[in-house]
Amino acid sequence: MARFAIAWMSEMSITSHLDDLPSVSPLQAASRFDPYFDVYGLGLKQQADLESHTVTLIARSPASPPAQALAMNLGRFQPMSLEVRIIFTQIAPPDALNFLGQALNGSCRQAPEAIIRWAKNRSLLDAHERLTLGRTLCWTGDSMRRAEDSRSAMDRVDDGTPRIIADANASFEALWSLSSPVPRTAFSRVAPACQIPGVQEQALVQALSAEPNVIPLEAHQRFRRH
Repeated sequence: MARFAIAWMSEMSITSHLDDLPSVSPLQAASRFDPYFDVYGLGLKQQADLESHTVTLIARSPASPPAQALAMNLGRFQPMSLEVRIIFTQIAPPDALNFLGQALNGSCRQAPEAIIRWAKNRSLLDAHERLTLGRTLCWTGDSMRRAEDSRSAMDRVDDGTPRIIADANASFEALWSLSSPVPRTAFSRVAPACQIPGVQEQALVQALSAEPNVIPLEAHQRFRRH
């Protein structure tokens, strides 16, 4: 089933959303990543190596749809089962960073300040947003230089062939080496994962309500539809 889903996404690997299409809410934009996490979760059942359990993200800010999607989907996997690394060119807005920090605190071994780096050099904005889920798939979005409201919404999804994953990992490592640790003070207001504000909790509930076929946390069972 996972192989079928990957094949389907490969056929639809490039999508272009025309300007006259209706705009979507931030939650809707983030929720479109849910099928990728579904497929990733299925693949993890047969893969135990570290690379398969590693998630990397390059995004413009913690408010970017792939960053919010990651925050909303981390709780669907067993605690401490994933290794996550993230690069942002902006670490604002604070509420989005806090939301992501809460999710990382509850799901990862390392603290958020060790997981997230800040690409402060403006020349790095030419890089494209990219989410890599183990050896399952790689999503590539628009250039980070373009503002959220002026992007072409052009993206690409590739299945996790050795060449694709090797290229994605090499690009990430190069950008990681040029990025700086996020100041600890940026996370000073990050609360424990169980203290998600009401609006953010509602977004998480909606994102988890589609009965995804991945590893669920018992804490989320009461939010799921049967």
